[in-house]
Order: sequence, then structure tokens, then C-alpha cells
Amino acid sequence: MATLAQLEGQIQKLQRRADALREKKSGEVIAKIRAMMDEFGITTDDLAKAGSGTGKKRGRPAGAGNASSAKKKAASRLPPKYRDPVSGATWSGHARPPAWIKDAPDRSAFLIDGAASGSSARKSARRGRAVSAASRAGRTASKKAAKRTGRKTAKKATRKNGRSAAG
Repeated sequence: MATLAQLEGQIQKLQRRADALREKKSGEVIAKIRAMMDEFGITTDDLAKAGSGTGKKRGRPAGAGNASSAKKKAASRLPPKYRDPVSGATWSGHARPPAWIKDAPDRSAFLIDGAASGSSARKSARRGRAVSAASRAGRTASKKAAKRTGRKTAKKATRKNGRSAAG
């Protein structure tokens, strides 16, 4: 088995060989580039101009964010719902909660005045109309009735097909 000193010596020898090969290849490449530049009449100034952005760049245009940045922008436009009493920082209630509220057992202590109303009331307020508690209860009852009706219809369909409702 080789010792550490022997392996390090081999590494150094291989590194010197790699450097010599790289120098030889780079010399050949530079010669080819110079020949092509002479053939087409290109100068180093032309190369500098071409690298300054006059040509078409690959990839996404500057300022074009990805989907996650679009979501962050949308979340940043929401009105703040919570406020930190110490620092005054606000949070909309969407996305990742900030450190000052993430471990709070009851977030209602941080609510900004007017943000304590229910979600359906907030949605209606955005639409420009108020929603009463009776209206919300009526919608809930009608949803439950629709579910029951759907179940009854499914039972009738299975009976018509000759299957029992149990299996």
C-alpha cells in the first residue's frame, strides 16, 4: 500500500502534467482563434463590443421573476391583518408567518382593528356588500341539503341498476 507522501508526490506529478497539457492546448486554441479573427477581419474591439450586450442574450429577461416571486408580490399587496406591538411590523396572514407571531398560541392578540371579522364578511366587503349571520347560516343549511339530496339520488341510481344500497 502506498504511503501518504507517495500519493502526494503522484498528485503533484499529475498536476504538472495536466498544467503542461492545458498550456499546450490553450496555445493551439489561441492560434486557431487568431487565424479565424484574421480570416473574418475581427479585432479585439469587436469582441469587446459583442460582449457588452448588443447581441441577443439567452435565458429569462431581466426583471422577469418566477412563479414564486409572483406569489410573493401578490401576497405583499394584501392588506395587513396582524401587527407586532413592539416593532410595528405587519403581516397579512398569508405565506410564512414572521418570527414575532409564529409561536403565538392565540394570534387574535395581534389583530389590527377591523381585521377580526370573518372571512366571508371580508370577501363580501371586497365585493361591496355586507353579509349577515342569518345569510351565512342559510347558505350552510342549503349546502347540507344539497349533500343529502345527492346521497338520495345515488341510492336511487344503485337500486335501479339492480344493486342493493348496502353493497
